[in-house]
Amino acid sequence: MDIKEKVFEIVAECLEKNVTDLTLDTDMDDVEEWDSMRNVMILSRLEEEFDIMIPEDDIFDLVTVGAIVEEIEKIKAE
Repeated sequence: MDIKEKVFEIVAECLEKNVTDLTLDTDMDDVEEWDSMRNVMILSRLEEEFDIMIPEDDIFDLVTVGAIVEEIEKIKAE
């Protein structure tokens, strides 16, 4: 499973949605359940899954599934 697939899986699970309900453009504002607490849960699960630490300065920019995928790919490439 690649990074994108795993991100989709974790975001869908945390939001209690189907993976097919999400796109790279899915935004926090588009999903009623995606509040700040769920965002913390999503980012925490992703940090654990990928064994990474998302920089604090970047957290507030991660408001779409695509932005999350890009951030993790960037961190893993370093």
